[in-house]
Amino acid sequence: MSEPQEHVDTVWEQDDVDPAGVEEAMRALERERYLRQDAALPARALNLVTVVEAAYAGEVVRRLEATGGNAPSRSILLRVEPGRERLAARVRLAGGAGGRPGSPMHELVTFDVGRRHLSRLESIVDPVVMSDVPTLLWSPHRVPGVIDALAALAQTVLLDSSDLDDPGEAFAAAEELAQRHDVALVDLSWLRTLPWRQRLASAFSEPGRRERLGAIAEVEVRHEPGSEAAAWLFLGWLGSRLGWRADRDAGAVVDRAGRSVALRPTVGRAGVVGLAGTTVTALDGTAFSLDRNPGGLRARDHFPKEEHRAERVWTIMGASRGEAGVLSAALRRTLVPDDGYGRALATAREMIGVLR
Repeated sequence: MSEPQEHVDTVWEQDDVDPAGVEEAMRALERERYLRQDAALPARALNLVTVVEAAYAGEVVRRLEATGGNAPSRSILLRVEPGRERLAARVRLAGGAGGRPGSPMHELVTFDVGRRHLSRLESIVDPVVMSDVPTLLWSPHRVPGVIDALAALAQTVLLDSSDLDDPGEAFAAAEELAQRHDVALVDLSWLRTLPWRQRLASAFSEPGRRERLGAIAEVEVRHEPGSEAAAWLFLGWLGSRLGWRADRDAGAVVDRAGRSVALRPTVGRAGVVGLAGTTVTALDGTAFSLDRNPGGLRARDHFPKEEHRAERVWTIMGASRGEAGVLSAALRRTLVPDDGYGRALATAREMIGVLR
């Protein structure tokens, strides 16, 4: 028996092309791959449509490649070049690593478009979208008009609330987008808070801390510069779970008992995008902190000085996979995108409205 051979990517490209011609070329490439003895099968799970300024396209492709096995079945990348007049396209079929028959094949369709094409993006993308699987739409750096032009083809929109400097404006834009186009949202800023939410919830499930949840006096959230949206989404999650509300008359956020809760998003250097740490302080002065630490998060129990109790410090293992892990999580959440995000978003927006 002969040794299996590595698959070589199959590539087709053409300048001055129409979308129907790209679809026809893709079908021809798939037939060619199928007829090979060691044929790979086209994966059928997710379309990802990404529209980005051409100057940043390489960065986006590298981020997608870093997701590994979570890569979309069919990625459709539109690179916007301001002065381009004609449509160009490139199709790359890749898969079957190790020559295993029946292994999945992933497809990358790249369009080079100009500003003049933005008003008719749907007619360009629609012919090459797999109609029987979910479609996720992503416009890093928010190319103007893209979401409105392509939302009809998508069920879910991927965004990053940190793209806007003002979290209040970002959250208002996210809610308006979801309502205007009736799409689900996956927010990278929200996903960056996931390990923090999981570990805080786990820590406060212990009997010794559980009673403190109803008597929180202050929450400080330390975030990397440019990641204030993640801090507010974390606070929105905590507030939505604990029944806090924004009291406009008092100009404060209050708990179920009507007591004011101090919320303090502050800048803290973490070296990575997202959160750097958080401290939850109860009315009796006891506090619990989480901070970034090699290999996981450093947990710390603080006690009032008069209690004469030793501070306790330990490491909760399980570090974040970084931005590659965040994007992988976003791709996995396309089918069930809202894991509490909607409530956290609305609560965070209300909190900002009374505290700023």
